[in-house]
Amino acid sequence: MRVITRLHACFAAAIVLVLYFSYTRASSHLQDRIHHAWTPATTSSTSSGSHRLVVFGDDWSDNGEYRVSPPPKSTTRNRDPDRGDMWTEALCKELACDSLENFARSIPTNVGITTIGSVVDSDIFANVTAGTRNETLALFDFRTQVQQFIEFDKTRQVSGDGDDKWTIFTVFFGIWDLLEYSVLDKSDAMHAMDRSVEELFHNLNLLADYTGGSIRAVIPKVVDVTFLPRFQMRKNKSDVVFAHDQHQSVFLWTYWNTALSQAAAEWKGGDIYMPDLNSIVMDQVREQQLYSKQISDAAGIGKQIPLFDEVVQPCLSLKAGNGDTDLQAAAADVEKCFDPARHLFWDSMHLSGPAHELIGKATALLVTGNTTVNHGQAGSAPDQKNDKKEDARFKLKFPPGY
Repeated sequence: MRVITRLHACFAAAIVLVLYFSYTRASSHLQDRIHHAWTPATTSSTSSGSHRLVVFGDDWSDNGEYRVSPPPKSTTRNRDPDRGDMWTEALCKELACDSLENFARSIPTNVGITTIGSVVDSDIFANVTAGTRNETLALFDFRTQVQQFIEFDKTRQVSGDGDDKWTIFTVFFGIWDLLEYSVLDKSDAMHAMDRSVEELFHNLNLLADYTGGSIRAVIPKVVDVTFLPRFQMRKNKSDVVFAHDQHQSVFLWTYWNTALSQAAAEWKGGDIYMPDLNSIVMDQVREQQLYSKQISDAAGIGKQIPLFDEVVQPCLSLKAGNGDTDLQAAAADVEKCFDPARHLFWDSMHLSGPAHELIGKATALLVTGNTTVNHGQAGSAPDQKNDKKEDARFKLKFPPGY
């Protein structure tokens, strides 16, 4: 009897070992399939190498971990775990990438001078705002970030770590550009946006030239900045002034996305994926508003419990009595909500972690489905910065009276 029991035990142990090794092998195989299932046949790959996401942009993409030239600790804020992942981190998880190389930069703090977040081109910003405001610092524009990436990647190639199966670039600028240019005369603002979009694709051409072939880039459309709590704080002005600012900002937001979409559709340096952030955000707002009124539309939106309870007020807010409108400048007087995951906005400028996760997942669907906005022909496109003709300027018009 004792012999039979030992035999049974040995037999059971053997089965467990077989199942374990079968599971680990299957898991490895599944992970490899995730990496390769959506990779286009035109993408060169080898039997070894990494799957990486390279990130350019501003506060909306920056995860606070830097490959080169990290900012001084005194100019950065510690990342709150309750904020959750950035959309770039969520995208990296969805695509099962091996590394996220971040070159995006957030607005610095405690620098003793008025600052803004990263814009497409700091020279364009400086020229168009000259004489209209006090000295304002705009650091780490797209051109600077691309230069940092190229220098970093050359070092990486020399060290023998440059054998990649695929690389995807994310390029997300425009939030700060819109906020800053919307207060200008509309013709000046439109001109600055035209030049900024040209410069964005000029730098995208530099990336394509550096890699020596077709690239893949995610370039999100910008959310309507008038819906940001930061913009809504301007309601302290007169109703007429706020209405005018809001109207012009909505027009310029449409202008920016139209210019960006048209340039992306014509670009031939690779594949461009363009998630519509405003649609993603507004879907959540609409769902919450319908649910709160106990009504639903023909598609059934409004029947289920929404992802967010609060779609107007951010999780971080200034304490009562603080007249400052800048959370960065008044960090000591900030109150945090009880349940950050139930807020659409983290603070007056940024979305919460769950909202970023929605963007990351929506973007991953575009990438895995190879849903591009252009033909993605191999080879770098002619430099649109130099070849753009005057009659190609966008022709959006204001309604009568503006």
